[in-house]
Amino acid sequence: MKRFFVLLFVFFLSGFSIYADEKIEEIYKNVVRMSGANTPDSYRVMIENKSFDEALKELPPEILEGKDRPRVVISFTKMEGVKILIENIKEEYTSLFSMYEEYFKFSGISKVQNPKELREIIDRDKISVHKVDPNFVVLQAWDPQKDEKDDNYAFFYLDKKKWVISEAVYYLDGNPYVKAQNSYKSFGKYYMPYKIVLTNMNDNSSDVFFFKNYDFNN
Repeated sequence: MKRFFVLLFVFFLSGFSIYADEKIEEIYKNVVRMSGANTPDSYRVMIENKSFDEALKELPPEILEGKDRPRVVISFTKMEGVKILIENIKEEYTSLFSMYEEYFKFSGISKVQNPKELREIIDRDKISVHKVDPNFVVLQAWDPQKDEKDDNYAFFYLDKKKWVISEAVYYLDGNPYVKAQNSYKSFGKYYMPYKIVLTNMNDNSSDVFFFKNYDFNN
């Protein structure tokens, strides 16, 4: 009898695993479908942020180029992802702010705009369905470059209508430390982000990024 219950339990776990895999694949298909409809193959958009504005003022005059003031833009291409560039400066200095690409990745936005990033996590078995309610699917994800699932992870809140990540919360040693809240609206036929609020959970300080002047023809 004991052996029967052990076998039944093993069968239940394997069945749950198969169901979980199917659920993830269904979510991924929805993300790919909506990304295809709502995100262009490439775009460029200006980013307004107080920290960026202050840093741009410190650029030495000899690296500036053209008549316009330098500005920070996001350049996005599907299958490649995100680059943060500075326009109106000499070519060799345009990636001076590349370290801020992590900010955009923290938001989780590129995980669904560029489904290749989500696929990588799925293929490495570093994602699971944490919770489902009428409006959201909450995914728990780990670093795909690590061998094990540890206490460093993220929760991604996927809007079940548009299949975009509206919120992401990152945990370090099991404690929340960064929260990203993403706001979207329609720009022509596309459904794109217009604001990210990044909050440091330790001191409750926030940094706000605004997306302005989308160019879908770059």
